[in-house]
Amino acid sequence: MKASWKNIAEPVVFFIVLLVLWEILVEIIKVPAFILPPPRDLWVAFFKKLPILGNHALITFIEAFGGFVLSLVLGVGFAIAVVYSRHLQNTVYPLIVILYAMPKSAFAPLMVIWVGYGLFSKIAIAFLVAFFPIVVNTVLGLKEVEPELLELARINRGSELDVFKKIRLPNSLPYMFAGIKVAIVLSVTGAIVAEFVAANEGLGYLVLQANYSLDTAFALVILLTLAVLSLGLFWLAEILQRKLAPWSAAVREVEGSF
Repeated sequence: MKASWKNIAEPVVFFIVLLVLWEILVEIIKVPAFILPPPRDLWVAFFKKLPILGNHALITFIEAFGGFVLSLVLGVGFAIAVVYSRHLQNTVYPLIVILYAMPKSAFAPLMVIWVGYGLFSKIAIAFLVAFFPIVVNTVLGLKEVEPELLELARINRGSELDVFKKIRLPNSLPYMFAGIKVAIVLSVTGAIVAEFVAANEGLGYLVLQANYSLDTAFALVILLTLAVLSLGLFWLAEILQRKLAPWSAAVREVEGSF
């Protein structure tokens, strides 16, 4: 219990000290507010524009979460297909790697042309960004099975379906969740990139508007909102991992610290 309180208190105290130092330095150096506003200006901007911020944050969340869910469903399905199909592994899988190496911002204008200006183009970009980590980690988890377990299954005349359900899938869950944690944060980044290119709503659009009007305080509030959104989704993935894969090393390390 003491370790638990320490894990919570340390980051809270650190951020409070950071805010105090920020406030003091801004006052001492006399930095103009349009370059670096003091923390109190961020509080004022937050409460003043909370309704606007909430509406646009909801839109970005829908775009990011929609892209993530799509990448999870298709990514896990594709990973399973790659593991059980040598042809896909030799043909389509390298193509996915090549596509991932390309900058996703270059796809954003094309998605607007192909999919349209609305919500689905933003979800498509979030999907492209989040898809690859899930595929790679799930493929790795499905393959990294101890040969002794597979040999034992063959001796007991286990079918491929039994091997998948009882050996490969449980073994892949820790790897899969590692990819999910990366993908769920990247999906927010993908949604913001899409909003930068073509949008009239969302937090990315709101950042651009704040920059145009030199409202630095509100721009920083939006960035902090994005950080909180990403962190919340990351914690959601961690909670699901504790429920679905309690045997993973990441869960054991967290529980061992309490």
